[in-house]
Amino acid sequence: MIRGLNVFFARAIYALSWFYLAPEIPELIFRFHEPQTFSGLIPLSFFLGSGIMQLPAAFVGSKIGQRNSLVLGLVIMSASSFLLSVAWNFNLLLLFYALGGVGASFFFSSGGAIISSLNKERVSLALGLYNSLFCVGGIVGLNWGVVDEYLGFSLGSVAVGVLTLLSALLNLRLPNNSSSWSSVKNRRVLILGLSTAGVWGVYYTVGELFPSFLVFYQHGELLTSSAVTSLLLLFSAIGGSLGGLGDRLNRMKLLLVSSVLTSLSPLLLYTPAYVLGLAILGISNEMAISVLYSMVALEGGVVNSSVTLAEVNSLNIFFGTWLEFLAGFLGFSAWIALSVAGLLPLLLLLTLRNRT
Repeated sequence: MIRGLNVFFARAIYALSWFYLAPEIPELIFRFHEPQTFSGLIPLSFFLGSGIMQLPAAFVGSKIGQRNSLVLGLVIMSASSFLLSVAWNFNLLLLFYALGGVGASFFFSSGGAIISSLNKERVSLALGLYNSLFCVGGIVGLNWGVVDEYLGFSLGSVAVGVLTLLSALLNLRLPNNSSSWSSVKNRRVLILGLSTAGVWGVYYTVGELFPSFLVFYQHGELLTSSAVTSLLLLFSAIGGSLGGLGDRLNRMKLLLVSSVLTSLSPLLLYTPAYVLGLAILGISNEMAISVLYSMVALEGGVVNSSVTLAEVNSLNIFFGTWLEFLAGFLGFSAWIALSVAGLLPLLLLLTLRNRT
């Protein structure tokens, strides 16, 4: 039986914080009298808080222990939601949401390390489910507007804060393992992170830009960003649940196959079968990332995986984010460029001796 159910619950609530503001962005822009062009600053603030703090949070976690780091992250995220409920101007909204991203950086790698330690015999399956629960929480977050419509934005944000605080309290009895910061120097982890940055970037770029592509170049019906993200998260949940294949098959080969499928799937977005492209992208990407996380978690021992997971996530974010800007600049050729950008870094995997 998979252990760590409270961590899995917290992972879903954690994901809720990534997405619950999305349905309210137009209303928030209107409320604070900001131009529509500022809409992207709201999710960007959370993303920056999380991305910038991944490695610093892992360093702090190596000093205070993985459980304490996880609980601290959830408490910070809870405080972020409570503060958002009373934000009285746009700058404070961005600041408080960025604070939530900082909290997320403390949770992610610590949660993954604890799940790996509790399920050493089935690391790939456990981390696959860990990623699937993120997708489930994300889908709930994208539909949190239903709660806000009933309670209002302020009370809806308070509800997120209460759920997040509850998830923190449920995890107070976890083992508080410590990790070694020196594992950040592991050469294999560095290569794994760099080689999959393109695969990571392909997924997020499609989620952000495909709705606009449909309108600009295929003159189709408007498919909203929330609809695309919901589809990707749904297919990704399936892909994460298949992560257990990494416990039975060669992880390196599985990582390569799923990464290649991820990189090639955007080419289907030029065709009427674009939903199939989204399905392949969601399933194969989540399988690739789940297998990647399990490989990284096993490098240097699962006890140190909070540091190695944070390192890979930082590398993916830092080198994968630029693909969105490249794709937006290239226009109709974007999906071809994305496929190439996803495939080329995978050549770095050839420098690793296959141990998994």
